[in-house]
Amino acid sequence: MNEKNFAEAAAKMVTDAFALKCDLSVLVEDIYDISFWCYINESVRPNLKDKLDFPVPCSKGTRGKDILKKYKDFISDKLIICIDSDCEYLYKNNTWYMDIRYIYNTIVYSVENFKCSPLVLNEVCKDITNRTYEFNQLFEDISLKISPLFYLWIYLKKDGHSKQFEGIINNKKLEEVLEFNGTNFDNLNDNVNLCQAIEHRSNTIIEAIKAEMGESWYELVIAEIIPDFKRELNEQYEIDERDVLQFFYGHAVLEKLVEPLMKKVIELLKISERDLIKQELKQASEQVRKETIERFNNSSSQDLTTKITDSFKYLIDRTSNKPIEKIKQKLKQELST
Repeated sequence: MNEKNFAEAAAKMVTDAFALKCDLSVLVEDIYDISFWCYINESVRPNLKDKLDFPVPCSKGTRGKDILKKYKDFISDKLIICIDSDCEYLYKNNTWYMDIRYIYNTIVYSVENFKCSPLVLNEVCKDITNRTYEFNQLFEDISLKISPLFYLWIYLKKDGHSKQFEGIINNKKLEEVLEFNGTNFDNLNDNVNLCQAIEHRSNTIIEAIKAEMGESWYELVIAEIIPDFKRELNEQYEIDERDVLQFFYGHAVLEKLVEPLMKKVIELLKISERDLIKQELKQASEQVRKETIERFNNSSSQDLTTKITDSFKYLIDRTSNKPIEKIKQKLKQELST
């Protein structure tokens, strides 16, 4: 498609939205992004509820940033672009979608990272089991284990060396680092095995990077470049080494760590809650205990995948999350009528 074709396609999207009695046409990268951008738009402008049209993606099923870029000259208050920026802010000095009217992005997060906030995961646990889990401490421990790899990964991207090291560090390798399945996690109070496994995988990749770099280059990066880079990220985005997991490759965090971890945590919390019910009702009849546990089982049988998929709503509705608030503020300013 040439520029004229994209202009015509954009005009048709606006016309199609009007025909569907919708006030706004929203271009996103993937169908999976629709629920997030729909919810945050409607939270800012409730009058848009059921008035948003998300045009069907291209034949590949996704658009991707390169396709969305083709539409940037044709956006308006009737056609906006919403992008999952992942962590591109951290290693690209300029991106085409930053600070442009009618283009919105997730800033230093990805949509997946919003679903992996300790706060929202705890809310999911409470909804399903009436109990909580200390995700903050676990995620801080994991962040400290992977932070050396995280800063090296961003450095290689930022300085244009990622091609040279793509066989050593890539999205697949990052997924392997955070793989939860196969680790021993049978006690809610014992995170040691999981953290040790993640640290070992992370260090293995770091050693491979070091071997490829050579001693002098590696030592220069670790001693001089990374410390400055850490300060820069902290000053610009308040990223500390204790919370780098929240800025790691989003799909890896969600699919390889959080989803299987949550399945196990929920299972263990349910067991704990049933034991508590039995203890509290030990003077009651067997029938009462049985019926109470059955009611708990029914109330806790919610679909975990759906709960995690929608967990970002807790950030939008109930908390002051800085990136979320920035997105909402930009939407309010530009789509105020």
